[in-house]
Order: sequence, then structure tokens, then C-alpha cells
Amino acid sequence: MNQLWEKVEKINTFLIPFAVIALLIILILELFFHPESEIAHLIIEITDWIIVTIFVIDLIFLGIKAKSTRYFFKHYWLDIIAVLPFVFLFRFFSRFYLLVVGAEEFKLGQSILHESLEVGKVASKSEKLTKIGKGIRVGARLIRVATKSSSLRFKRKNIKHVRV
Repeated sequence: MNQLWEKVEKINTFLIPFAVIALLIILILELFFHPESEIAHLIIEITDWIIVTIFVIDLIFLGIKAKSTRYFFKHYWLDIIAVLPFVFLFRFFSRFYLLVVGAEEFKLGQSILHESLEVGKVASKSEKLTKIGKGIRVGARLIRVATKSSSLRFKRKNIKHVRV
């Protein structure tokens, strides 16, 4: 590897503990404080993407250094799962579900009152899917914390204890 990529790897390795701490803060905020403002959600999403980017770069370097493809997938499968954006899949499915079921309701040509009640039911089902997506997002973040915190190597300095 040339010097540029070695510097990138060194900087990325330096950033991993901070990314894990930031991820823990995001988890605590989403689990216990439920930020409601759009700005808070935007900051959380941007921070989450920065953290995922740091972990993806780390995963790329792990892949480069792996002995073989089989070794890489055998030893780093949890890291691979941790960086997959499952939230987007659940957002897509919840919106798709809302569109499909809502479109079927409009095709039936029922009364406006009946349609509004049915759309309300669909919206509640879509909201449940969104909550499931949020739970999976939290789970994915927990996996990221687990995989990266276990890979951090905190070295103890050998200190000789002097008896008085």
C-alpha cells in the first residue's frame, strides 16, 4: 500500500473510537429522549452516515488485508451486516405499502368518508412498519457498536508497582 492509503487507514483507525462514542450517544438520544425537531433528526442522520462511512472504510481496509474472500466473509460477516442500511428498505416498504393499499382504496370508488377511514387504517399500518424500521435501525446501530468496540484494542502500559 502506498503512503496515502496508509495515512487514510491510520486516520480512519484513529476515528473509530470517536465514531463508536458518537453512535452510543445517538442510540441513547433515540431510545430515551426521542428528539422531535427536524433539525435534530437531520443532525442524527448526517452523523449516522458519517459513522457508517468510517466503518465502511475500515471494512474496505479489512478486506484488502484479508487472506482470501472466504476468510473475509467468515470473519467479518457481522461488520458487513452492521454497515448495511436496513432503514432505507423499511422506509421504502412502508411507503410502497401506503401507495399500493391507498391506490386500491381509491380504485374501489367508495364514499369519501369510507376512504378516509380506510386510509387512516393504512396510515396506522404504515406507522407500525415505520416503528419496526426504527427498531431495526437501533438494532443495526447496536451491531455497529458491538462489532467496532470489540475490535478496539486498548493496550495497557506495563507499569511496575513499587512497594513502599
